Amino acid sequence: MIIASTLTETGTAAWQQPFSAVAALPSRKPDCLLEYGPTPEQRIEVWLPRELADSPPVVVLIHGGCWMQDYDVGHVYPLATALANHGFSVWAPEYRRIGHEGGGWPGTFEDIAEAVDRMAGAQHPFGDPTRTVLVGHSAGGQLALWAAGRTRLRTTDLLHKPSPFVPRGVIGLAAITDLADYASGDSSCQRMTRGLMGGMPQEYPRRYAQASPSELGVAVPSVLLHGDADSIVPFGHARAVASARIRRIGGAGHFDLIHPLTPAFPVLLEELEALLTS
Repeated sequence: MIIASTLTETGTAAWQQPFSAVAALPSRKPDCLLEYGPTPEQRIEVWLPRELADSPPVVVLIHGGCWMQDYDVGHVYPLATALANHGFSVWAPEYRRIGHEGGGWPGTFEDIAEAVDRMAGAQHPFGDPTRTVLVGHSAGGQLALWAAGRTRLRTTDLLHKPSPFVPRGVIGLAAITDLADYASGDSSCQRMTRGLMGGMPQEYPRRYAQASPSELGVAVPSVLLHGDADSIVPFGHARAVASARIRRIGGAGHFDLIHPLTPAFPVLLEELEALLTS
């Protein structure tokens, strides 16, 4: 059941960009790396704004790619670069995914939790923990929304951690929000949901309840940006999180949401500003 969701229409997108167009965009390399575990995947890549203010606002940017090892943090370099150019400190965590030892349930979630919790001790110039927004695309949107809802986990849940970091807000970009629904599909990305969770919802209902934003809910202000021409994550996923504010990007496809030269990017900046000043 959807409770108190609001929907705002936003124009018509100029393009529907493929993944290859996003990957080909110019970007700059991260300014530094922060390790949070022993494997190569357990790292955070950080971009700092060119003109450093005291403790800049932070975007924790969680990449997607169907939770698969094939798609790494590199494809969000252009978005991270653009956000840093607009004055944000950008933390882009890499994490163990399907195909990595320890990836899937529960390692993928444990990695995201550990990476996000590193924000609690952040200091200048890495950013201001009190002005931090989680942003995630596609499967990374599911992980960002999940990380922002962890205070709702039961103490008996496997993924429960005492005193998790609580961001100012969270933004899902074409986010997968209902894992049980997504696992029932037959596209290559939908089938990966079963790999992430170790099986179907009927086999592991409590796992799905812990991990799916549609069931767990979100504990902070949340916004879902979604293109109505998305063929990878249907627009209906934007309606599955109670109390989230929805921004429908007219005519936009799945990858427009991480392409900083499409009409989706100014909407992202607008929503970041709104969350940080609310």
